Amino acid sequence: CIHTRCSSDRSGVEMADGADAAAAAAVDPLAPPKAVPVPKDEYTTYADDAALGKPAPSLDTLEYVQGEPVKLGDGKITVLLFWAKFAKGDYTTIAGVSRLAKAFEKVDSVQFVGVSVDPDKGDAEGFLKKIGTAMPEIYIDKLEVPYPLAWDAGKAVKEEFRKLSGLMSLGVSATYIIGPSGEVAWREQFGQGYFPPDKGQLAEQLRRLVLKEELLSNGPKPKADEEEEEEEEMAVPDDGSDDDLGLGW
Repeated sequence: CIHTRCSSDRSGVEMADGADAAAAAAVDPLAPPKAVPVPKDEYTTYADDAALGKPAPSLDTLEYVQGEPVKLGDGKITVLLFWAKFAKGDYTTIAGVSRLAKAFEKVDSVQFVGVSVDPDKGDAEGFLKKIGTAMPEIYIDKLEVPYPLAWDAGKAVKEEFRKLSGLMSLGVSATYIIGPSGEVAWREQFGQGYFPPDKGQLAEQLRRLVLKEELLSNGPKPKADEEEEEEEEMAVPDDGSDDDLGLGW
């Protein structure tokens, strides 16, 4: 679970939006939030995002370190998270997605999977030892991961998702929702201390997809944002090392 302090100390969005979404998910994941979630500017996914509507890459090459292999499509909605043992500052996203997974655990049409982009499989396996531990430095009372975890050898799967998304880099805390027919329904980037489902639109988009409702739309990407994003991607390393807070776990 996540310490309540994180939702107030680490906010880039109006509290009402995230709090309502999280509260609704805690009681009933299919209950609509009182307010429509609004993402932080740097985490906004626009309607013309390159990945949306396209067939998601296969996960067949993944090597699982926890749980059973996950197959995309076949009537299942899949929430996929890219993570890394070395990116300790982004464990908040892992914890947030875990809370979302627990909220949807009785919804048979939804499954979750975490994909490690660590250099070695041993790193991904080593991460398992952290499950169940407290991480007060980032306000995690107990790290829980109730879904399959896999290692991405050579970052092959991540690279396919990167190309599909038309990005110069794709790091940890990148999340995707793949629809029941295997198409990418949503893509959202998270960062240090930016917990789903408290923040962002991941939880609400998942709820709407399950109920076959129209997804939220943030409209097309503004031209100025496209130019700024290209400059930022060129300056950020693709291995997610910038996300490591160096907390020494």
